[in-house]
Amino acid sequence: MSITRTTRRTRTKIAVSIGALAAGSLILTACSGSSDSKRDGTYYVKDVNGTSDLGQLVVKGNSVSHHEYSCDGVYEKPGVTSTGEFNKDQSQIIWTVAGDDSRNKRTGSEPISTSETSISISGSAYVRDDSAAGKALLDGFKTKCGK
Repeated sequence: MSITRTTRRTRTKIAVSIGALAAGSLILTACSGSSDSKRDGTYYVKDVNGTSDLGQLVVKGNSVSHHEYSCDGVYEKPGVTSTGEFNKDQSQIIWTVAGDDSRNKRTGSEPISTSETSISISGSAYVRDDSAAGKALLDGFKTKCGK
């Protein structure tokens, strides 16, 4: 098999995987239910935890899930997953399930701050997927993984 054909197949797989990831985030956003939280939705950050991975934060009401994707990891499931919830005054996320991956940095509790289009966790800004910054971040990750 030629290198060009292999590269084309790899790029196609990555594009399909990124597309599925983005579609899944839209479904999760659409299924966020009747919660009154304006924060409900899907958010992304690049270079999560100092890696070149893509971080995804999904907020549904008081519940939070955090996933980390590498270029290879978008084919299947996230490389690292954590779940948690907002504390009573919603100034922190309390991580309740940290998963079994040793790279997981989401343990205990972390301070958060929010804006219309982002949630910052311990200083790292996760941007909403349907914002201009979120779309640019996903496009950049897709491009990076396509190389």
